[in-house]
Amino acid sequence: MKYFVLLVIIAGVIWWLRTKRNDTDKPQDPSSQTQNPQTMLRCTHCDVHFPQTDAVQGAMGVYCSAAHRSAREG
Repeated sequence: MKYFVLLVIIAGVIWWLRTKRNDTDKPQDPSSQTQNPQTMLRCTHCDVHFPQTDAVQGAMGVYCSAAHRSAREG
């Protein structure tokens, strides 16, 4: 009988730990979910891909930074 009680207690602890672990795996904040993919552009100077939101527009194309725009365009 004492082994049965011990087995029930151990099973209860394992069940409780699994439910706690599953609760922490789920994201709580909806803003932490992945966002929509961004359009990627290629720098005219160095050919590195970067998000469109970081683009620096120049007369000869788009650049990843103002330094690359000034290096290419003068």
